[in-house]
Amino acid sequence: MRLTVQATVLGALLAALLTWLMINGKGELDADYLRTQRSVDALALAESRLQHDVLRARTGLLRNYDPIVAHVWEMEEALAALRAGSGQEDPEMRALAEAVTRETQMVERFKTGNALVQNSIAYFDSLSDRLSDTEVEVRLAQAVAALQVRVSELARDATLERIADIRARLDALASGASASARLPSGAPAADRAADIAAIVLHGRQLLDLLPQVDAATRSLPASSSEAARRALLEARRALTDRRQARADGFRLALYAAALALVVLVIRVGLLMRAGTVSLRRTIAFQFVVAQAANRFLASQPDEISACIGEVLAMIGEGLGVDHGYVLMLDGSDAVHLWGRAGRPPPRGWPEARRDLIPDILAAPDDHLFVEAAAGTGPPTLVRALSARGVVSWTCARLRRRERIVGVMCFERGSPQPAWLRHSRGLLQIGADSFGAALERQHVWAERREIEASLRRAQRLEAIGIFASGVAHNINNVLNVMLGHAEIAADALPADPHRAARQIDLLVRAGARAHEIAGQILDYGRRGGAARGTSVVEAVVAETVAQIRTSTTDPAAIRLAGTADGAVVEGEPAQLQQVVHNLVRNALQASDPGGVVDVQLERVSLRERRPLSHGELGPGEYVCIRVADQGRGMDAATLARIFEPFFTTRPAGTGLGLATAFEFVQEQDGAFHVRSAPEAGSAFEVWLPVRPQVGPDVPTVGGTVMIVGGARSTVQEDEETLAALGYEPVGYADPDAALAALRAEPGRFDLLIVENQPSGPLGLPFARRAAGIVDRPIVLSLSAADAVRPEVLSAIPIVDVAHRPWRSHALALMLRRHLGSDSRSPVRHGRAETRTATPSQSFH
Repeated sequence: MRLTVQATVLGALLAALLTWLMINGKGELDADYLRTQRSVDALALAESRLQHDVLRARTGLLRNYDPIVAHVWEMEEALAALRAGSGQEDPEMRALAEAVTRETQMVERFKTGNALVQNSIAYFDSLSDRLSDTEVEVRLAQAVAALQVRVSELARDATLERIADIRARLDALASGASASARLPSGAPAADRAADIAAIVLHGRQLLDLLPQVDAATRSLPASSSEAARRALLEARRALTDRRQARADGFRLALYAAALALVVLVIRVGLLMRAGTVSLRRTIAFQFVVAQAANRFLASQPDEISACIGEVLAMIGEGLGVDHGYVLMLDGSDAVHLWGRAGRPPPRGWPEARRDLIPDILAAPDDHLFVEAAAGTGPPTLVRALSARGVVSWTCARLRRRERIVGVMCFERGSPQPAWLRHSRGLLQIGADSFGAALERQHVWAERREIEASLRRAQRLEAIGIFASGVAHNINNVLNVMLGHAEIAADALPADPHRAARQIDLLVRAGARAHEIAGQILDYGRRGGAARGTSVVEAVVAETVAQIRTSTTDPAAIRLAGTADGAVVEGEPAQLQQVVHNLVRNALQASDPGGVVDVQLERVSLRERRPLSHGELGPGEYVCIRVADQGRGMDAATLARIFEPFFTTRPAGTGLGLATAFEFVQEQDGAFHVRSAPEAGSAFEVWLPVRPQVGPDVPTVGGTVMIVGGARSTVQEDEETLAALGYEPVGYADPDAALAALRAEPGRFDLLIVENQPSGPLGLPFARRAAGIVDRPIVLSLSAADAVRPEVLSAIPIVDVAHRPWRSHALALMLRRHLGSDSRSPVRHGRAETRTATPSQSFH
């Protein structure tokens, strides 16, 4: 990991260096110089065209100054492009800008002066044409014409002699005009004098402006920016050469950095290959951890204890360790051990590992790694594990509601692989799945206890309702009985027939009181009777047949469907009472000639299904549906149908449906009721099918002795074990069972003994049996029994099974104790490692 971080940091630095070298070594310097040269050429071309157009304007060939203005703009644009390309104001750029500015200012002065000159020449020509009229004096006209010729030549050749000649002619023309102005004359003469004065004025102005314009024209080529342009290009060329030399150095450095980067890439490739191998192993272990978590999730709460060994094996195989074990700290002192095939148990198992628990609990972290050779980990654990020959060891605490209830540990005799050092969090996830499973098991047990307490509380709460209901119903019947008795007593001597009729009514009222008392007793006995099993089809068919014999129209009850041999928990008499109540209620709610449909169906639910009175989880269920087309019920009545003593019939007691509802609830079932006024009613009873031993729990066979207090209970247990593939032999007399053990000690492979807190059964019988035969003994406990682990370990008891039994969990328990490895002559050595497994109860 450290090398990977170093390679990453070095790679980032080399990448930054390569980027910097590439930016500084890129070949754009020649392009910058070419752009500068093009801008300088554009400036030179615009300047040349400007000077050409200035000469044309000076000679009068160009009357429009727009081309000159366009050339000035072109020069300014080229200058702006040079400034933008250089990015800095160096001396050469400032000199060029000053030269262009001077030239621009000179052109502006030229345009102003040349405009006045051309205007004066044009005005001079116009006045001269006016004075060339035939009415003008010949001498004056000749003088003006000669002056006009001289001015026209002056625009092309402004020599000093020509200027002096024109100035003399203007003075002479002005003198002549003054003399003419002093002579009296008419209006034409006055106009000619004004024109001559204007010619003289414009001529003298022309003579003053023309030298300035010529000077500006001659100085324009001399003020050219050619020198500044050449200096700028030379400076840019020198700068380009320096930058090019610097870029060549950067390219060499770039090549060296690229070679270093290639070496680094090779190194990183090797590291990535090693990381890929580690990642592949980590992903495989992630899959193992996910499988372990799913195994817990797929297990019923009462099967979690049996799954711990299987999950330990899955994680241990995924880690490639030698041993894995779980030490419970919840008071049960249960231990679970897994070892690789061919490996003996850890040295001093399990006491040597239990000695590590104080040091494990003293560590600050929930997850511990110890490398004994490297001395990594808490010093006390390093020394203890080194003494036991453990090279690498890891441990995770198992928590339930922030309480430490156990530790899960794995150890091996070789150093840990590199991938495992980077995947320690996965082991914590596995430990969390263990903790969640234990928490689910604990919550399930608490829920069962709370539900039982709630039912007891509801039953106690119903006592008040019973008191008023019983008093009311029994009092009414007693009043009837007393009335009939008094009438019979009065009529007995005089009218024996009337007395006999009243006594018959008295007997009927007594039977009614007996029925009410029986229903009350049935409701009060819920949860206290022995738990058996019922074959649904047989019970329903028998009940329907009984009701048909007592009805006037047997065809009014139609039975259809099948439960496919489904078996449910509960006494057949109790299930028969539920069906009897439902069918009787349907018959009483139907009109004469109405039909009651009784239908059976076996349903497999893949997800949770809410019903009107309860909710069902995924699993196999049998549905008993009783429907009629009678009066039906409104919503208010439907909401109270299962309340004790609530009835809509005058002769009813209100206990039939309440009793049925209690029975269905005890079996984890539910009711679904649909009804509407004048549309009939449909009652559906959903009961979970008792699971059979699946293909994943193969039986191993064997003879099992069952010792119980009641013969009926022993017979039911025998049926259960026979269905699992074992040979059961039941005894209701403990002395007879002990005699059978003495007579044939090798006949029985396992003993199941019903617990009795006082009496010859339970722990006393198990202690006596252990002195006769060396066979596993399982203690059968009721839900209310509680036996301390130290008492069980003293017998010894290898396991406990809580009633009512679950076939799947019972099969796992029998297979564990009757497998090939469990039938060795020595039994007590194995019992020591299972002394605390009462936590693996079977519900």
